[in-house]
Amino acid sequence: MLNEYPAALNNAADSNNAKLLSILADDMVSLQELVDQINLWRDITNAKGGWLDKIGTDWGVARNGFDDDFYRFMIRTKQLQRQVDGSYNSIIKLIAESLGANYSEINVTPVKDEPNAIEVTNIPAEYIDSQRKEAMVLSRIRGSVVAGVRVASVQFQKVARTKLYYGMATRKTQVIQSKMTVPQEEEA
Repeated sequence: MLNEYPAALNNAADSNNAKLLSILADDMVSLQELVDQINLWRDITNAKGGWLDKIGTDWGVARNGFDDDFYRFMIRTKQLQRQVDGSYNSIIKLIAESLGANYSEINVTPVKDEPNAIEVTNIPAEYIDSQRKEAMVLSRIRGSVVAGVRVASVQFQKVARTKLYYGMATRKTQVIQSKMTVPQEEEA
């Protein structure tokens, strides 16, 4: 800023003008840092505490004593739920983006012999780390279908990895039968 001063004014680094501009520049820098921090906190991923509460209030989601991580999950699912138009693809998008899963892992299909019902299958359970998260996902799915359509079933898929030990044993049994002919005494 000193370089922008007219040549008639003292623009040396130790001048009073430099000191005044330093004070103003420090305030401008701290103000810019505050604005940058506010912009950072407006993003739900970075928001914490009171800022997260404000975002939740904007979306109509009450904290109810939940920690920041779960509250952030509640807000995200609410945002996604408002984008759902009731189609199968939008319900898949809701589930996949809520959990961070791949779209291809989740299936939404009509129930056989019941035209106004759907079933959601193959939701990867590995992305759900608590019962309250599972309940929230179920609630958001049920609230995302169009009027007159019911969610008949929701199935989570759990892959269990374990070591399987097996062995074989062979047992051979041989039955030996023998006949013995014993001469019988004649009766007199």
